[in-house]
Amino acid sequence: MPRTSNPAPKPVIAFEGVSKTFKIKHAHSFKQAFISKIKRKELSTDFHAVDNVSFQVPEGQSVALMGRNGSGKSTTLKLLSGVMEPESGWIRTRGRIAGLLEVGAGFHPDLTGRENVYLNAAILGMSKEETDDRFDEILAFSEIGDFIDTEVKRYSSGMYARLGFSVAVHTELDTLLVDEVLSVGDAEFRKKCEQRMLELQAQGKTMFIVSHNANQVKKLCERGIVLSQGKVIFDGPIDEAIVRLQSNPDAVETAFPVTGVIYDYYSADPERFGAPLGPQQEARGATPGIYQEFELGVITSYVPEGREETLTSGLSRGHFLAVYQRNGGPNGDWGLIHSQPSGKLEDYESRTMEYSNGTAVFTLDTGIHFHPRGGSPAV
Repeated sequence: MPRTSNPAPKPVIAFEGVSKTFKIKHAHSFKQAFISKIKRKELSTDFHAVDNVSFQVPEGQSVALMGRNGSGKSTTLKLLSGVMEPESGWIRTRGRIAGLLEVGAGFHPDLTGRENVYLNAAILGMSKEETDDRFDEILAFSEIGDFIDTEVKRYSSGMYARLGFSVAVHTELDTLLVDEVLSVGDAEFRKKCEQRMLELQAQGKTMFIVSHNANQVKKLCERGIVLSQGKVIFDGPIDEAIVRLQSNPDAVETAFPVTGVIYDYYSADPERFGAPLGPQQEARGATPGIYQEFELGVITSYVPEGREETLTSGLSRGHFLAVYQRNGGPNGDWGLIHSQPSGKLEDYESRTMEYSNGTAVFTLDTGIHFHPRGGSPAV
């Protein structure tokens, strides 16, 4: 008998020569438009969000779409999901696609979480009977609890993300599209989402993920497509894609290099911290270590007393960062960062964060108070 080889997986996504252009207006009033016309200035310019992009994704493959802000990632995902239509080229998809393109997409603010589950599920192609059968699983996974019968306009962004993701991953889908929404939930829920996506991957589902988190896409994806100014500049193995993204010449040049253990932490999610504001420095407080400040936060590194391994952690925009900086940051009384915030305010829990010199506690009633090790609380 002649030998037969296994046929190659059929593509479930095909982009061919796809382009999408937006008009950027430079005049926002009749007066500005009139003056610009007299001075013969352009009233608008074309922005090529997606510029002649072509790729195919075979069935069962997990792909990360990567690039700097404004590179065309979200526009590509919206074209793929059918939210937008291309101006040129063509797009083909097979099977049912469940898209999670932004936090709360498909939710009506005046409806309850329960009502929005049914609305969102219907948008994703599920019947009422299918949603009835899976409602308890959706609710349990989202961890919304009693808030399910509260209007979603009262939800936090984290609650939006949990419920939206839970609906998306409990539909009968062939392809899952995810656009950065996993960066909204807390660390514990992100791990839960990643585990669910790995389960879908094991079931042979196709995944198309937009994320700036290098560690996350390395876990979930085997292939990376890197965009720059609307064009594909790399399409290949995920490890090579991450290197290409980090060495992209479109990246902001800086006179302050990020190196060593701080680079290892920073490179996992550079968009979270932004560009460095200065060089790495030695902490002048009671705990020896180093730190580096960025546009959107700070990263510290030190060896905790009685341990051998170096602890590197960062803090970005939020209540803890503002109060931490007001109290001297890495050189102040709180010391160096020991952990990420934990605790869910929506579940009436305190938010706590460990530092080398004590613990910061945040509640809606009392704000942030710092508890030094072996001392009394301080504001």
